[in-house]
Amino acid sequence: MSRRWRPERSRIMPIKATRARASASPVYVIAGFLGSGKTTLLKRALAHELERGVKPAVLMNEFGEVDVDGAVLHDHPRSHDIELQSLLSGCVCCDLSGAFTEKIGHLLKKTQGAPLFVETTGLADTGQVVAGVERALAEHSDTGRLASVIVMVDAPRFLKLGAYWPAANDHLKRADVVVLNKLDQIDDRQAVLVEGRVRSTNPAARIVRAVHADVPINRLFEVPAERRRVKLVTGPFKDSTAGYRSGSFKILRPFEPDRLERWLRRYQRSVVRLKGYARVQGCQGMQEVQWVMGSLSIAPYRGVKQSQTKIVVIGRRVAWQRFLEGLERCLVWPRRRVVRRRPAGKRVSQ
Repeated sequence: MSRRWRPERSRIMPIKATRARASASPVYVIAGFLGSGKTTLLKRALAHELERGVKPAVLMNEFGEVDVDGAVLHDHPRSHDIELQSLLSGCVCCDLSGAFTEKIGHLLKKTQGAPLFVETTGLADTGQVVAGVERALAEHSDTGRLASVIVMVDAPRFLKLGAYWPAANDHLKRADVVVLNKLDQIDDRQAVLVEGRVRSTNPAARIVRAVHADVPINRLFEVPAERRRVKLVTGPFKDSTAGYRSGSFKILRPFEPDRLERWLRRYQRSVVRLKGYARVQGCQGMQEVQWVMGSLSIAPYRGVKQSQTKIVVIGRRVAWQRFLEGLERCLVWPRRRVVRRRPAGKRVSQ
């Protein structure tokens, strides 16, 4: 005769199954290397949510000490409808993991079902970041769920990315969606080559082609029918930011663009990223200045205050003192006025 199982006497204790509530906030991770277009995509996603009458939340992680991209979001015309938090000077998957969990919990309370976007630092390993997000959400499973991992790819520079970043291929493996960005800068043959490399690394990811991160947001943030469940990695983690340093600087004078590009090309193997907002000789108003892997771009940018004329530089094995001395020589300085004195007239004795 079989004994009836009694939970109060059994050593096999039932665990109450919990499911995320319908109102749980979907969490979208936006990852990708420096300069791939993460912030541009984020701004498009925020505009889409605000147009729907939804007030989203954002958690931005910056490797440096200055939140350049966060400052731009603060100047958004509807910034009061965006709950924004930043984590600076590190990576959420490693040295900021405790603060990250705390910030996630705070934002999920604020969103109450609205989307939460997590933009990672461009040097982070996406797999480690996703593991950190999953650990954070494990403590807030009733208010948040990981909906999708979106990885931005700088298509023109992807094939040479490995020389700058050891985690170049690894960060694609956890992507649900891969956005091949900046396709206007390469031809069809190169685009096919890049897409093939991405597919060989992550055959299951959905690939979306884009220019200026302009993608159908509805399609991009579709939740996969069944997200691939990957074993939660607990470490030890390999620090993908090892060897990199960052510096932030306030720029008080305009840049001379040709001089700036010539100087940066001397450091194209060590300075992987320069980004900020400054005045540029020959340009009206504030400009967004970006340097990524040997390419300089300067474009008008509205909404940045004069007080935010700052740049962030990220590199490894950089002779910083020499680099900054040269960078200062790339600024436009006022010409000194040469005052020519007339020779004193001879006094005529009477």
